[in-house]
Amino acid sequence: MIKSLFPATILPAVFFALCVMPLKAQVKSEFYIKKIESTLFDTPQFSAGSYRKQQPGAARPTPWLEIDVNFERDEISKEAPKYSEELTVEFYILLNNAALNPDKKPTLLTGTTTISDVPYGKGLHTAAFVSPQTMGRYFDGKPPASAQQALVDVGVSISDSTGLVAIASSKSADVAKQGKGWWDSDAGMTKVTGRVLEKSQTPFAPMAWDYFVPSKPKSAN
Repeated sequence: MIKSLFPATILPAVFFALCVMPLKAQVKSEFYIKKIESTLFDTPQFSAGSYRKQQPGAARPTPWLEIDVNFERDEISKEAPKYSEELTVEFYILLNNAALNPDKKPTLLTGTTTISDVPYGKGLHTAAFVSPQTMGRYFDGKPPASAQQALVDVGVSISDSTGLVAIASSKSADVAKQGKGWWDSDAGMTKVTGRVLEKSQTPFAPMAWDYFVPSKPKSAN
């Protein structure tokens, strides 16, 4: 009589597999957007020997709009990677300029930046910028004196290869609760791409390296 090997060898292997698979499925990390802060900053002035140019009649540097996103990455499992994979951060900047547009719709500026190797921790920052020229264009040459006057709202989403991992709005708390942005339905606004810049594309590029998570260069693979 030949005894079956199933109880002695197969069952332990199946039991081991069933025990291991759920553990792998639970390995993940979580991101939270804590705050979105909008500020106007004057163009930084750098001294470069005798080379210095300024527009005629310009009494002071013109202001840039900065969107500073404060986020954190919480460790959910000891098995999760210590540094994140590539993340896509999308910005949705709704300008308070409806009254200046012929269709009476506000302008929605959109842009994307890519970051990677984000460690666990709190107080992480990424940012996007809007140039003085763009602000002037969409406010009929007279940009507001403060970010509060210039903006209706700002939305930010963070995604990885699996999809959306964090979402928030500076003024709409329901965005984080519902996991859906007010910008997904842009019927009441005019969407414009290509006007939101990464820090590396601005005069602020060499500044605050220890504050912001660096963006991935556009030419990098």
